[in-house]
Amino acid sequence: MVDAGAGWQRTVKRRNDAVPGCLPGHRKERGAALIIVLGLVALISTWAVSAAYEDMLSLRRAENSQNAVWAEQASQSALVLSARILRDDGKKTQTDDLDESWAQDTPPFSIDDGSVFGHIIDTNRFINLNALVDKNGKVVAEVEKQVKTLFTMLDLDTGLVDALIDWMDADDQPHGTGGAEDSAYYNRDYHVKNAPLDRWQELRLIRGFDDNIVNRLAAVAVVREVPASGFSAININTAGMKVLMAIMPKMTVADAEIFIAGRPYTSIAQALQGKSWAAGVKQAYLSMTSDIFMVRTEARFGRVILREKFMLRRQSSGGGQSGKIILLSSERVERAMTLTKAGKVQ
Repeated sequence: MVDAGAGWQRTVKRRNDAVPGCLPGHRKERGAALIIVLGLVALISTWAVSAAYEDMLSLRRAENSQNAVWAEQASQSALVLSARILRDDGKKTQTDDLDESWAQDTPPFSIDDGSVFGHIIDTNRFINLNALVDKNGKVVAEVEKQVKTLFTMLDLDTGLVDALIDWMDADDQPHGTGGAEDSAYYNRDYHVKNAPLDRWQELRLIRGFDDNIVNRLAAVAVVREVPASGFSAININTAGMKVLMAIMPKMTVADAEIFIAGRPYTSIAQALQGKSWAAGVKQAYLSMTSDIFMVRTEARFGRVILREKFMLRRQSSGGGQSGKIILLSSERVERAMTLTKAGKVQ
């Protein structure tokens, strides 16, 4: 006969041997508890990683904020130093040329954990676009001719000058063949200004002007206030070849090269004496000094890059004394963060 009791005992023993010391119900409870523990561990790990990442971002933001403050302070320091250089230069000489200290390029200056760079450019080396229109909103024919000559030398459409004039003049009649009064801006969310330009970047609002054109013009033209005399004199000691040829139309490339090689000049009469191409040139439009200067600064601290542009007026006081340096305008050209190779902010 088969011993039924012994068979039952062997069956129970085999089941209990699967997990020593546990009955089947206990094994299920232990498995559920293990899953809960693993879930909690995963949740805590995710929270810890997220918290660490937020802490890192907070530290980076604080560091970037501090670097931004340092960059602004460094930029202001470069501006103050530039003003002092211009004031001191006014004490030493009554003319301005490219051999003077203010016109020299200098390498970036290291300061603490960053660097700052400043560059001074006199605006009298450029043709002032605001001089196209007088204080009554009327076109100045002489300046229009100069600017259109400049555009031709740059291989730019002279019709853009007409559009520029219409942006600034007082009437509502299209000027020339390329004029663009208010009706030409029907698809824009703004109207023709009918006033002088306030900033260089305003050129991008005018019909036909794009980034390429504006950038090319930056080497020969400027946007600045027009003096009480009604014209912005060109400094013959600093102006480039294209500008000189635009204001003195009989001058050839060879003439310009010889003229530039003979700088600096101490008088307009000396500069033009014996020059056949100088016939008919209005000497009132020429100068040997500069009155408004553009200061460009670049400050780098950590991941912060700050570029700014300032316009300074140096007043002439005569008697060998330097005049006041007046801040006319300031413009933040760019404030950016350096990027990693992955394209993300460091």
